[in-house]
Amino acid sequence: MKTPFRQRILSVAAFTAAALGSFALASPAEAQSSNTSSSNSGWQANDDDFLYLQMQIKNHRLALDVRGYQTDRGVCLDLADVIQTLDLPVRIDKKSRRATGWLFAEDQEITIDREANTVQNMNTGEIPLAKDIYDTPEGWCVDTDALSRWFGVTFKPDLYNAAVRIESNTDLPFMQAIERRKRAERIRPRNVNFDLSQYPSSKMEYRSWRTPSVDVVVDAEARSNSGVGGRVEFLAAGEALGASYTARIGTDRNFNPQTLRLRAYRSNEEGGLLGPLDATDVAVGDVETVPGRLVGQTGVGRGAFITNRPLGQTSRFATTVLRGTLPSGWDAELYRNGQLIAFQQSRPDGRYEFLDVDLFFGRNEFEVVLYGPQGQVRRERSSLPVGMNQIEPGETQYWAGILQENRDLIQLQSNEGQEDQNWRWGAGVERGLSQRTSIGFGVHNLVRNDNRYTYTEAALTHALSFAQVELAAAHEFGGGVVTNLNTLGRIGDVNFGTNARVFFGNFRGEFGENEFKYTGGVNFATALRMGRLSLPIQAAFNRAKRRNGETVDALNLVTSVTAGRLALSAQLFHERDSGRPANDRTDLNLLVNRRWRNLRLRGNANFRLAGEDKGLDTATVRLETDLSDEGTLQGDIEYMANIDEFRLGAGYTHRFKEFSLRGDAFVTSSGAVGVGVQAAFSLGPDPASGGIRVSGAKLARNGQAAVTVFRDDNANNRRDPGEELLKNVMVEAGLRTTDAVTGENGTAIVDELRPFRPVLVGIDESSLEDPFLAPASKGIVITPRPGVVAQIELAISPTGEVEGSLLSPTGVEQSGVRLELIDKRGTVAAETVSEFDGFFLFQRVPYGEYRLRVSEDAANALDIEPQLSLRDGNARFTIGNENDVIRFGTVKLRPRKVNEKNRLQDVEVIASAGPP
Repeated sequence: MKTPFRQRILSVAAFTAAALGSFALASPAEAQSSNTSSSNSGWQANDDDFLYLQMQIKNHRLALDVRGYQTDRGVCLDLADVIQTLDLPVRIDKKSRRATGWLFAEDQEITIDREANTVQNMNTGEIPLAKDIYDTPEGWCVDTDALSRWFGVTFKPDLYNAAVRIESNTDLPFMQAIERRKRAERIRPRNVNFDLSQYPSSKMEYRSWRTPSVDVVVDAEARSNSGVGGRVEFLAAGEALGASYTARIGTDRNFNPQTLRLRAYRSNEEGGLLGPLDATDVAVGDVETVPGRLVGQTGVGRGAFITNRPLGQTSRFATTVLRGTLPSGWDAELYRNGQLIAFQQSRPDGRYEFLDVDLFFGRNEFEVVLYGPQGQVRRERSSLPVGMNQIEPGETQYWAGILQENRDLIQLQSNEGQEDQNWRWGAGVERGLSQRTSIGFGVHNLVRNDNRYTYTEAALTHALSFAQVELAAAHEFGGGVVTNLNTLGRIGDVNFGTNARVFFGNFRGEFGENEFKYTGGVNFATALRMGRLSLPIQAAFNRAKRRNGETVDALNLVTSVTAGRLALSAQLFHERDSGRPANDRTDLNLLVNRRWRNLRLRGNANFRLAGEDKGLDTATVRLETDLSDEGTLQGDIEYMANIDEFRLGAGYTHRFKEFSLRGDAFVTSSGAVGVGVQAAFSLGPDPASGGIRVSGAKLARNGQAAVTVFRDDNANNRRDPGEELLKNVMVEAGLRTTDAVTGENGTAIVDELRPFRPVLVGIDESSLEDPFLAPASKGIVITPRPGVVAQIELAISPTGEVEGSLLSPTGVEQSGVRLELIDKRGTVAAETVSEFDGFFLFQRVPYGEYRLRVSEDAANALDIEPQLSLRDGNARFTIGNENDVIRFGTVKLRPRKVNEKNRLQDVEVIASAGPP
């Protein structure tokens, strides 16, 4: 049984005795052997000098305690306990009076020979034992100074805290094992129902002005066929007049301003914008609209948009659109449920755009992976589940928008050769009728073929246990009608979908023209198991029939393999038009992403398998390797069949803390050569100095947090004058560990936080150097905004202990009961389980006010009251400077009264809500 009370009393007594210099004579204890190496010391083991100490190294407390004594020379530790605690392969043979083995490495052999009175190891060579070992009733007790010499580390007794501190300049094997376990805990899958509402939050108010963050990319090049040129791209994000804004400025190859996009907006996942409208997103400037069910495509351009739908939701019934910023020179890969399904290179408009991406019934986890020319990798994740509870019963979601298509807010160059720039507007509303059923209506106004049309549409959606069904219809004012029936479902391991669309009258829309009589199709997706390998297969067949009897058949096959660090995708598309043979086509698209250690391969190839121009159409292969943590070497080869040209390129990127720099060169099969240099960096506000900082991270695209860590001595959870700022503390955000460490000013800046997604920012406890300190809370929840620095303070508190012993209602020692410490907010601050004799102990409990209770499951199983009280009857207690050890003593569990189970539920509700 652990005995912290006895441990503390004995250690303090020993410390006091040493400080006063009073050495009391005690009756000698019988030694294990009359032939001892300490026979000349005059000291013998006795109960008054006995110590029970805990080993500590840096911020780690080792699991096993060590026995020892205070001697005439200082402190000795039981050698067997030290060996067991440090997990050393050393064997003590009491019969031959020898100890042999090795310490922290196989070449650090040690031999202790009591008969020869010598110790030999690589740290000291062979030396006499002198008076280093004492024989005690427990075994061999070795002086800590001798242990320090033999082991090559420093053992420092701290009798007041009942501890032995180990100091080492290198990471010892058991320390490395502890770090590995901690890293494993950080990457272990967490509870998918992680509830951020139980943690304190810090809401960042909008201001009339916040200094923006700016991402800058500067590219200069010289080509033999086009001379010297270059381009610059700026992306700024900040706040002005109480709203967030983003601005993108890009130039052409001659550094002439080409595009200027500006978007002012407010976004809040919880809603509440514009009063009774309860909007989640409001934007003006360069905006994006929502697609209709049967009529309007999603569009981008200058205009205005408002919605109360969840942020990022742009899906139709069975497809979605993924769109975002893609800087010059970047590539984008799209993964659905871990499978590589699409690839896109950078475009002149600075966007990536994946249109009509198929959805599955159930889970749809999307990840867009962006690869930058300097070796950067950015990931943008989204989730679109399909099934029940798409919209809650009684909930109403709406959207409305108007924009001028393909037109920036400020047009810097003429639009010659660009796409049509017509105005369009639309609005939609959807309401949940039940857990399974919803109904929606919409209206759209747009231009097609230089004529303006207005449409209305309606849709009824119902979810079954295995599928979701949608019946929709749209009417063109002054024209025809189209009806559509969609299903999306899953049976066993097979996802399936069907669609049927019928046109009546003269209907003209973006998803279908009046030349068609009907369209329809089926698709399925499953995975073939071949041993440990899973081979996903997706197939779709669609047929459209024109009013003149001609048919258009399309077949699409997709398969992909994700095995370890290999992602391979193959897409085969075939189309046959009975009335227009020139439209017939068969294409094969291959995508690959492979990694071998530090070598990364990405490639794509497009083949035309039919027609006069059959053969390889385009191909790109990129190979990258990390020469160091900062440097990346890249080579690529491209082929374009339309000009029958190969292009071979190579580049080197070096990433500094403040910026990244890339140099590259290329040569083509037509004889063209070129060289280029590119620099990328970000500018943003520095909350520590009040000035501007330069960073290699993308500050404008993501959120930032300035975290100040301080020692909260009075447990009020706020920084008061005189409270110490803590350095070298690591900050973590969400489920990932960052490289943000507090400096001399106690502040660390966490970059690249996903915008508008609440995240818990807390302290990595393993980085605290003092094992008697702990975070006062698990952290603070913030909602990052692009380009803006959220400022929060995290308290580190001294800690105490709570101990006691449990008895059952019949007075028997109660083991195996899970106990919880509840803080003032009503959340569970710590948990423990009573030991075999009923003893329970909470260690490293931050200062504060708590109450102790039995967990709900344990209280129900034992049919006992959950609340426990101190001997004076108080349910709440405070751990602080004046009382850092709370002793419950013996606590007898009480049988639950009648209706106590119902009362327990009420207690839980009150606890989760916190004090009024």
